[in-house]
Amino acid sequence: MRSTFFGFNIARSGLFASQRALDITGHNISNANTPGYTRQRLNVTSSTPMTLPGGQGMIGSGVDTHSIQQLRDQFLDFKYRQENTSYGQWERRAESLQQIEAILNEPSDSGIRQVMDEFYVALEELSKGNNTDNLTVRAQVRERGIALTKTLNHMYNQLSDMQKNMNFAVRTTVDQINGYASQIATLNQQIFRFESDGSNANDLRDQRNLLVDKLSELVDIEVQESADGKFKVSINGIGLVSHFNHETLKVEERSTKKNYVDQNDLLEVKWENGSSFNCKSGKLKGILDIRDNMIGTTKGIPYYMDQLNRFTTVFAARFNMQHQQGYGLSGAGNGINFFNYPNTAFVDVTATVTGASDEEKITNYEKGNPGKTIFKDGSTWYATDIVASNLINISDEITNDLGNIAASLSNDGAGSGLPGDGSNADMLLKMRHDVEMFTWGSPDDFFKSLVSNLGVDSQEAIRMTDNQQVLLNQIDTNRQAISGVSLDEEMANMVKFQHSYNASARMITTIDEMLDKIINGMGVVGR
Repeated sequence: MRSTFFGFNIARSGLFASQRALDITGHNISNANTPGYTRQRLNVTSSTPMTLPGGQGMIGSGVDTHSIQQLRDQFLDFKYRQENTSYGQWERRAESLQQIEAILNEPSDSGIRQVMDEFYVALEELSKGNNTDNLTVRAQVRERGIALTKTLNHMYNQLSDMQKNMNFAVRTTVDQINGYASQIATLNQQIFRFESDGSNANDLRDQRNLLVDKLSELVDIEVQESADGKFKVSINGIGLVSHFNHETLKVEERSTKKNYVDQNDLLEVKWENGSSFNCKSGKLKGILDIRDNMIGTTKGIPYYMDQLNRFTTVFAARFNMQHQQGYGLSGAGNGINFFNYPNTAFVDVTATVTGASDEEKITNYEKGNPGKTIFKDGSTWYATDIVASNLINISDEITNDLGNIAASLSNDGAGSGLPGDGSNADMLLKMRHDVEMFTWGSPDDFFKSLVSNLGVDSQEAIRMTDNQQVLLNQIDTNRQAISGVSLDEEMANMVKFQHSYNASARMITTIDEMLDKIINGMGVVGR
């Protein structure tokens, strides 16, 4: 026979279960806007029933609260982190390429092509027979030449500064990775300690999952949790976090440059023990590609610095070669350079270059002669050192004496050009449309092609970023549909558990009245 107070126990269990469910509902509502929070649910089961004698069956004994469960889909977590890694890489690449576009500033009214146009306009004025002796026109040619060299200097220096900034971004990103790894290891200790009795440290797990999500944007990671609760985060199979312990990444200065245009003291990422670190994707990969890549499909700052150097080297060399053929007003004869840069020596290498096309000839020559390039003047190939664009300026002869600008091809026999002869200036002007100066064509064609290639790369990065963002949002929406807090649903649960609590309380009141009748009302007749 059951105890007289058996009904109290049943109602009490319902009262406590409803109260606990209300507490969890309130916790969900309070954290509806908390980043990384996963909604929780109380799992309940019916208590072990009591067997009635005589085969009458079993009578229920109330409800037991079993556990507080997180509603989370691990597969969606895996997909989110996988796509978040790609998003971090493409977003960083898109931002960086847009910055390079701003540096080149083309097409615009103040970019390099506009400066070149103004330089050629000044040359055109000088080529006119009545202007060859005009010092004002000559001064304009010199000033436009100075403007051209300063623009090239400025563009190169901006690219150099950007590479330095990317180098600093490498350090800060590595610091972020180390910081997240340390925090995850600390949370692993806390979670393992609190769950040693079989409980679920749900809120601590939320904090850890949020850190793992943030870490996945920076670098490609693999996450594993064993059956005994040990949590591991790896990068390319090497453990970054191994339960309570974590490894550390470090940066150290390169001993040798990867590219000839690289700044000094660029940082290499390694594991703390000195082993090499291989980053396949993520924000860090995007930064390293932009900072380091001169070739390949993910070209970065060194590629554009190299192309700017090649333009400067070949353009200045060809211009100087033609300028040396002419005569100025000073009587100094010919052989004067218009532009000045460290190495003005040109070597005829026509007999040694090989290849079916001009581009192939240049590529073959540069493979065997690092730091040098070749260019064509007519049918003759010349070799010269590749010059950094921040080192070019106007030659001292032109700076100090306007009369040294060689506008004439003929001379008076005393080392001066003939009055009214602007034939050399005209030859210099015609170089503007020389489609054989570069493999991409004329000087204008060169910058059009460079800007076009940059635009294509930038648009690809923007498109991939947008696509990854859409995919990431879709996965996160699916994840939030399971893990996110719906205030409408929680309010409905609150009302449901409130009624359940009230009903259990009413049940206790009813049993109390029954017991009061038994205790105080029975057996009093005849007293």
